[in-house]
Amino acid sequence: MDIQKCINDYADWLKNEITFTKMGEYFEITTPFLDSYNDYFQLYVRQDGDTVFFSDDSQTLNALYMSDFQLTSNRKKQLQSILSQYGVKLNQNELTATSHIRDFAQTKHMFVQAMIRVSDLYMTSRTKVSSLFLDDIQEYFRQNNIYCTEDVQFRGKSGFYHSYDFVLQRTKSKPERLCMAINNPTKTTIGNALFSWNDTKGTRKADSQLIVLLNDSNSFNKSIIDALSNYDANSILWSERDKKENLDLLSA
Repeated sequence: MDIQKCINDYADWLKNEITFTKMGEYFEITTPFLDSYNDYFQLYVRQDGDTVFFSDDSQTLNALYMSDFQLTSNRKKQLQSILSQYGVKLNQNELTATSHIRDFAQTKHMFVQAMIRVSDLYMTSRTKVSSLFLDDIQEYFRQNNIYCTEDVQFRGKSGFYHSYDFVLQRTKSKPERLCMAINNPTKTTIGNALFSWNDTKGTRKADSQLIVLLNDSNSFNKSIIDALSNYDANSILWSERDKKENLDLLSA
């Protein structure tokens, strides 16, 4: 496959699908990414001098609360971790960020990533799981002596920074492996992961790999696995984590 053409096509699609509307002093930006209710993620931006202010108008968390989501102490810790990872702040229920006008593209990119990741917490409410997916992965790594670095950002060819949940370092027998945990595998979350990977991998060593850990406690479209494979990304279903080939992929 012509991977560069695929990347260019995706970037063109993203550019063409983003729309905006002037609303008073704000611009409402509508992205092509869908939340848990199949509504498009929207954010609001305004400029004051050289400073740009970003807001989600409390829509992300309010959508969670509408699904009977309870912000337990464990989920609150995870929420704060996500926001910190993407440079976003919480003002009551509102997600906010500020940046210099020259950093608009990077900050918008990170803000949308944060909205998607926060919306993903919906799955922890719907499935009534007792612990978050990342917690389960961390415990699994500890039990199997899989050593990693957590919450790492890499700068891609575009200049954007992309976040990875874990990095498994290069060893004598294994390449560097960047890991993403996706609690709610959807077209949006997978497309976001693939965009990050394709932008990142050109700045890493040629044999670096992406491993996507998929929470399959609920059913999802298995064509997602094919999509990952088409972009040379490895996928591990959480229910199959103990298979020898998956342990081999993660081990040193």
